Amino acid sequence: MAQLGGPETLDDVEPFIKSIFADPHLVPLPGGPRTRSAVSSLVAKARAPRSRSNYAAIGGGSPIVATTLGQAEALRAELLARGHDVAVAVAQRHGRPDTGQAIDELLAAGADRIILLPLFPQFSTSTTASSEAELRRLLAERGCELPLTVIRSWCDHPSYLDAQTALINEILQELPESETSRALLVFSAHGLPQRIVDRGDPYTEEIEATVAGVIERIPRAIDHVIAYQSRAGPMKWIGPNIIDEVTAAAEDGRTWLGVVPIAFVSDHVETTHELDIELKAHAAGVGIHRFHRSRCFDTDPVVGPMLADITEAYL
Repeated sequence: MAQLGGPETLDDVEPFIKSIFADPHLVPLPGGPRTRSAVSSLVAKARAPRSRSNYAAIGGGSPIVATTLGQAEALRAELLARGHDVAVAVAQRHGRPDTGQAIDELLAAGADRIILLPLFPQFSTSTTASSEAELRRLLAERGCELPLTVIRSWCDHPSYLDAQTALINEILQELPESETSRALLVFSAHGLPQRIVDRGDPYTEEIEATVAGVIERIPRAIDHVIAYQSRAGPMKWIGPNIIDEVTAAAEDGRTWLGVVPIAFVSDHVETTHELDIELKAHAAGVGIHRFHRSRCFDTDPVVGPMLADITEAYL
């Protein structure tokens, strides 16, 4: 199971940022490895104080590592219950347990083939492809020739869409029918530098496919938009920006906002701070005080069956 990872303590924040900016798949900085290392070190040092403050505000670290380990156990238990002989290991691309540890764990368990399940429902070269490249690199480095299958995308898998719709329906219970015309669902996804999409990355198309599948399943008509968050650095990023969309919603007379972190399967600083604290405060500042954010899957009981449905076709 591949996930981005996150800092578990405040001391881990600066190394985490450096690792992200040193990944050519995730942040397309110019120059070779030496230049990239130098730039990523400078960026990490500059961004670390604010990032540490954000992580301190949500408890001193990211919950994503513990959550992902819980998701892995839920998947393993569900697949074993369905009669599959599997081991499940977690590979954090920018944290620990890392990809090397995952490989060692699988080999120790006697695996005779490997399936890469990215916890990124929508494919992007910056996430799934980066995790795949790191896995292939380390397998080759170890001289391991086990067959490898990559689940590249599950953006429109019925079990995922059904589970995501159920989370949205939870917040829609707080919306009276009489106020639907003044409500807006904002589907939020992590942004990407524009140049990645310009190179043919399908991420935005897959986000749109997911949202279309969810909207079909919601039992009531409600206006919605797709927006992107988590911009970093001076480069051009894909849009529209979620802050701008919330401002526009207020100008349009919206009084109820439902924010859906559609590309996130577990809480991280992007949801618990950027949405729950920063965006909520911005919404209140522009006059929208009825702010609801749908849950991430985290370790909800649906996770094991959902991920097993996605994985089982490859077993």
